[in-house]
Amino acid sequence: MLIKVLSIVSVAQVSAFGFGLGNHQNCRAPTPCMTNHPSALRNNTPVRCQTRLFASGGFGGASSKTKNKKKGGKKKASSSSSSPSTKKMNPRDAKRAKQELAERYGGDIGKGTQERIRTSLENLEPHLREAAELHKAITQFDALVAPMTAADRNRLIPAAQSQIAENDREKLKAIVEERGLSDLDLHNVFQRITWDAAADAKATQADIVGNTMKSDLQERITKACTIAVESTETSEGEGASVTAVGKVLDVGCGHGAIVRSLVDAGLSEPDMYVGIDLSGEMVRAAVDRYGSARNGRTGKGREFVAGDFYAYDFGGDGGFDSVIFCSALHDLPDMEGAISKSSSLVRSEGGKVIVVHAQGAQHVLGQNQANPVMVKRGLPTTKEWGEMLDDHPEWGLTLEYEPADPRSDREEKEGYLAV
Repeated sequence: MLIKVLSIVSVAQVSAFGFGLGNHQNCRAPTPCMTNHPSALRNNTPVRCQTRLFASGGFGGASSKTKNKKKGGKKKASSSSSSPSTKKMNPRDAKRAKQELAERYGGDIGKGTQERIRTSLENLEPHLREAAELHKAITQFDALVAPMTAADRNRLIPAAQSQIAENDREKLKAIVEERGLSDLDLHNVFQRITWDAAADAKATQADIVGNTMKSDLQERITKACTIAVESTETSEGEGASVTAVGKVLDVGCGHGAIVRSLVDAGLSEPDMYVGIDLSGEMVRAAVDRYGSARNGRTGKGREFVAGDFYAYDFGGDGGFDSVIFCSALHDLPDMEGAISKSSSLVRSEGGKVIVVHAQGAQHVLGQNQANPVMVKRGLPTTKEWGEMLDDHPEWGLTLEYEPADPRSDREEKEGYLAV
């Protein structure tokens, strides 16, 4: 394990919540806000979603307390009536919740989700819908032929199909140039629409099971959240003092999937947490479930932002002690860009960037193969992290905990975790 220089890169593969809806997880990547005009996908100012209710008390407690700033003096937050219960619903309530959820999705959650996605795509402006369809077709074709040798491609791919792909590229290029679109814009269209469609089901299913997951997966999430929370504590000793900011940024927060885990790890006040997600519907679900608690001393509550992580202005560099991606980094089209921005947001001394995926890198590779439009690549390996950090010394990040390799015994035991 390498000693951190300025910041820590925590690449923790803690598997995501396994609450249905295909391979997607509750602890997941940023998703775009709904907007029809393509330029708005880049230039709009995301809406800050903050609770308007004032409730005294800490992040999970009934009263505000001063945080112990000595290293190791972490305060345990008590449970809060303003946050979803960690208990499973009783059978009668669970049955009713499932029935009502199914009704909201037209009787079948899977089919209903797909119908919502289809409807949203149809409601896009014509040029954006055409660009999205072309982007999808080209991405799928490229993923199909990428592992092929030139000989295999000539043998297996009909010339007519290759020509169609080239024609699609020319059409997409023309639309992109005329409308000022980017690959990120088109990727975000699918991310936002998909997660908006799934938000109600994901959040409700989490409520039904008490916002918990399998014990081994929960342990991995807890480990990553503990790293994030410990970074918020001011440490003193050996003639040096590191002053913490007292804030954690959750990228791809979804419906607030790891809020409870952060609270249990000791995040003591609501205003220590900021979550951002591209999906406005996911953020709405998070606010409904976790947005009512406030810091009784400052009057500020936990904050959920509907916006694009790449474009959002968090109000200056060095504003967080840790930035955590929980089953989210793989959904971002530019991983290197995401890490670069994260490095600018954490404090220069002792700040941490944490990437977690409990189910492991192999799970993400499977998602990439099944849906390259949504998941463009797998999680970085130890070698890739090393190369990336060597290429960008300006980030001030050092790999301290190496992630497990896909399909390794270690991955099966601990998922994907690197610090």
